[in-house]
Amino acid sequence: MLERLFQDHHPQIQELAVAARELVLEVSPAAHEEVESGWGGYLLFKQVAGAGTTVCWLSLHKKHVSLGFSQGGELADPAGLLQGTGKNSRHVKLKALQDVARPELRALLVQAWAGQPDPDMLALGLQRVREICASFPESSEKLSHGHPTFFVKKRSFAVYGIYSPSIAFKPETSVAIELAADKRFFPTPYMAQNGWWSLRLTGEVDWDEVEALLAGSYRRARQR
Repeated sequence: MLERLFQDHHPQIQELAVAARELVLEVSPAAHEEVESGWGGYLLFKQVAGAGTTVCWLSLHKKHVSLGFSQGGELADPAGLLQGTGKNSRHVKLKALQDVARPELRALLVQAWAGQPDPDMLALGLQRVREICASFPESSEKLSHGHPTFFVKKRSFAVYGIYSPSIAFKPETSVAIELAADKRFFPTPYMAQNGWWSLRLTGEVDWDEVEALLAGSYRRARQR
């Protein structure tokens, strides 16, 4: 998979991508790598395999390689390397090996990995979410855009780790109004315009509440 991601690009771009990948793995040797075929192809680096907890990623382009950060908007960036205007994600354009060697880039990676939650908590959260979703008739799971996503009748009703550790779901409008007043919930990045909300799975999680919310989202998807 990794070879297929790189093979259609110019050798100089491949060299850049390999150097950037090596830098990420130097900073976080335990990072889990996954190739995402969506969006034109990405190499994702995660804290927990399959848990949707993408910390950073690489994408190859005609004249540069992008090193992206899922929570780049929260990183200190005195050198001004980060680009992008999204709510959370940012990226750095790498056009030469000298760009990869910049200490400021390494510092961004160190920050990004140091700010991640406990991996055991992430894995436990995913396990509990899987158990709940698997209990619903005709539900299925697949990896979509780097996140474990749960479906019924080909319609998604839950996504783990959009903003990890969290669970995204699509509540009824009346329920969404109540969630807006609760600080544990937040509009799901990139999906809020379609009515999705997320619940942070930190601290003391009420798993009965999580099950009820996911059940409502499941019913809504199944009835469409």
